[in-house]
Amino acid sequence: MQLDNESNEVTAKFLYSVPVANQLGEGVIWDTLSQQVWWTDIEGKMLYAFEPQSHKLSQWHMPERLCSFALTETKGLILAAFASGFALYRFEGKGPEIEWLARPELSLQENRMNDGRVDAKGRFWCGSMVEEETARGDTGSLYCINKGQCQWQGDGYQILNGLAWSLDNRWLYCADSAKNRIYRHSFDDKEASLGPVEIFATTAEHIHPDGSTVDSDGSLWSAQWGGGRVVRYSADGDIQFILKLPVSQPSCVAFGGEQMNLLFVTTAREGLSSQQLNSQALAGDLLVYQLRGVRGLPTSHYQL
Repeated sequence: MQLDNESNEVTAKFLYSVPVANQLGEGVIWDTLSQQVWWTDIEGKMLYAFEPQSHKLSQWHMPERLCSFALTETKGLILAAFASGFALYRFEGKGPEIEWLARPELSLQENRMNDGRVDAKGRFWCGSMVEEETARGDTGSLYCINKGQCQWQGDGYQILNGLAWSLDNRWLYCADSAKNRIYRHSFDDKEASLGPVEIFATTAEHIHPDGSTVDSDGSLWSAQWGGGRVVRYSADGDIQFILKLPVSQPSCVAFGGEQMNLLFVTTAREGLSSQQLNSQALAGDLLVYQLRGVRGLPTSHYQL
């Protein structure tokens, strides 16, 4: 499978899928320490790890919906963005242990936590979202977890998604999926603070920008829910090419592999009719592509 790309400098070949049939696969990240790709099925309350070299798949049941997470350098310990808040969660070793750090939106019954990523200095950034379709208002917020402390960073979002940083850390990318917009905030890496925001890119009404990542050239890769595609944007917000997928609901993307030239795409079955599922045999699976002409960057661990 080729990327829609006029220069033909980059190609993407579909290798295989990991058959997990997630209801809502999300939050995919690559771990260079374990050489595994990790992700969550939010609605299935499961954490997954897959090793491409051996094709070994591991999974763990979570105590509540795990919306996103960060790996730490301690094996079996993650910083979890559960639906109700942030916690350090140990899923291996002496047994499941949870240490709540902050639950800032317990009073907002229509909200839950959503997409999260770690910045270059090991801080975990996570947005919340309005979950109920009947709810109104942009009550989603952005938070930063730094050394166990939760810092509110702003609000006004409906479904905050797509967190990623430019190569020089001058910009924080994020999306509001419900508004079909990708934004970029000026970013102070030293102070972990945000400046003015601008619209980086927009999508059609039925296509919702979801999880994203930045490659080694500084281009932003955006999984686009409802569009059945992953889009690569230049640093100026121009579409460079589009990777068309065999499923309609991709949710997140990550680079990985020994050479950082694999592309992992989480997908979802949630909300699809029986007819749609019959025509999308890989819906809910983890899709794996071999890239040429581009590589990704290592993912930072959360610093305890």
